[in-house]
Amino acid sequence: MAIRSAAKAIILHNGKILVNRCITENNEVYFDLPGGGQNQFETMEDAVIREVLEETGYKVKIVRFIALAEEINDNDELREKYFDYSHRILHIFLVQLISEKAVDITERDWQQVESLWMSLDEIDKVAFRPRQLTGRITDLICLNHPQYLGYVREK
Repeated sequence: MAIRSAAKAIILHNGKILVNRCITENNEVYFDLPGGGQNQFETMEDAVIREVLEETGYKVKIVRFIALAEEINDNDELREKYFDYSHRILHIFLVQLISEKAVDITERDWQQVESLWMSLDEIDKVAFRPRQLTGRITDLICLNHPQYLGYVREK
């Protein structure tokens, strides 16, 4: 059984959050937090810092752990094609920029088209993956303790 540990970042800067806009093979638009899979022998903190740099070009530092979520995909075709992405445990961190200047992006995430800054007013109105994040980003930032967001099964 392969369960992928992933680290995701909520990057809050000047009242905006950096998100990845993604498009599926069926042209469905969704948003994702920057981040990705943990490498063997890499800490979750190191994974989120590395992944944010690769996907967005921004150097960040950890503020605090904010949430844990689980995503299981029941689609047989996706499981066969992308087995490593079919069951993920997502560790979500609040991070801050070390520098406002981004360097070159070295590796875009799967289905990522671009990274963009979204205001707090609009962030909870867009569709996120995993779905547990939709409508909850601002609440997660405001709470002083980590949240377990549960699991979601995708088809």
